[in-house]
Amino acid sequence: MKPEFKNRGNEEVELKDGRKVWLSRSPAAVLVVLGIYKDNIFVLIEKRSQTMTDAPGEYALISGYIDYNETSWEACVREAYEETGLNILQYKSLFINDDYSQPFFVNSDPQENRQNIALNHCIIIDFSKKLPKEIESYTNEEISEVKWLPIEYVQKYKFAFKHKERIYQAIEKYQHMLI
Repeated sequence: MKPEFKNRGNEEVELKDGRKVWLSRSPAAVLVVLGIYKDNIFVLIEKRSQTMTDAPGEYALISGYIDYNETSWEACVREAYEETGLNILQYKSLFINDDYSQPFFVNSDPQENRQNIALNHCIIIDFSKKLPKEIESYTNEEISEVKWLPIEYVQKYKFAFKHKERIYQAIEKYQHMLI
């Protein structure tokens, strides 16, 4: 007996150049950046600009779609630079956790926004010498504000895409590495 499936098949589309591609659920990469500085824990967040279609004016973690020929970790590195101006790889020697290239949480719930599949990564960086505050002046057409938020203030902010939950999940998973 054939099992019952509730999926909707992907749609094949022919491009102008004759290539055929499939429209399917989009994988997204999400990055929780936890910075330790002066015995405090900070999370790097951004405020979505008012021009964004989804969740304008709400706070979010670094996130974006995974492009062809890149891993979810590579997408996190790219999105961190595009959305905050932070080249996280220049701090690699300060990373505390060594499992950053693998997601700590995968969300594939089809009830979520646009049915995206989100691969959530976390890096913990020991900024014992200096928290890179210069990125807080960075903006672009998608991002109106970038900030290092002390972890105790997370509950006071409105986050898009359940990113507040992802922050707390990362803290719970990595609490043994935090201070």
